Amino acid sequence: MKKLTRLEKYHMNKVSQRSNGKVVAITPEAMEIEQRAIEREKRGHYRVAARLWLQCMDVASGEVERARIAIRRQQCITWSNHTRQGEYSGIGCRGVVYD
Repeated sequence: MKKLTRLEKYHMNKVSQRSNGKVVAITPEAMEIEQRAIEREKRGHYRVAARLWLQCMDVASGEVERARIAIRRQQCITWSNHTRQGEYSGIGCRGVVYD
């Protein structure tokens, strides 16, 4: 394993969390899980993607990396709450319910 220089350590810990880069994870294990999570997001499986982001966070090493993963996971959770559409005409509906 390569020792990090002072400048590399600085950039690992102080990089902005608001960057819109496509790469969220840095460690190789986290990058593999990240690719699976992104594929699930493209399919619209946001809850599964949020679980994969959580696994990715477990494998991640730096605090900045974990923070970026947490932001992405929160976005998936938010998107998953908006995907369900349709009407429910069951208990508690105001209109007429037909059997």
